Amino acid sequence: MKKYIKCHVKIGDRIQIISGNEKGKIGNISAINKKKGTVFVDTVLPRVKYIVSRGENQSKKVDLQIPIHISNVMLWDADKNQASKSGYRYIDLTEQGSKKERYLKKSGKVV
Repeated sequence: MKKYIKCHVKIGDRIQIISGNEKGKIGNISAINKKKGTVFVDTVLPRVKYIVSRGENQSKKVDLQIPIHISNVMLWDADKNQASKSGYRYIDLTEQGSKKERYLKKSGKVV
């Protein structure tokens, strides 16, 4: 049985990192790993890893993107320049039924 962590963000969302070494940086989500509960942010500086081959004695430099846990990011509201929690609400459409949408709790803006 696979367990997935709930995800309050989606790919392409503008977020702010709220803890860790990269705290305060703002960027867009490029990938999500729901099984591990991590996200990859495009503005986070990559880590450098050196791979040494034993036969030829030449090292290679590889840039690895750092995953950030999903609990360490919040959605970013560009209008108010602040981070905000996200919520869900239903909009009642008369003929088509209702539609579920995400919104920012501080401003009420639809994401």
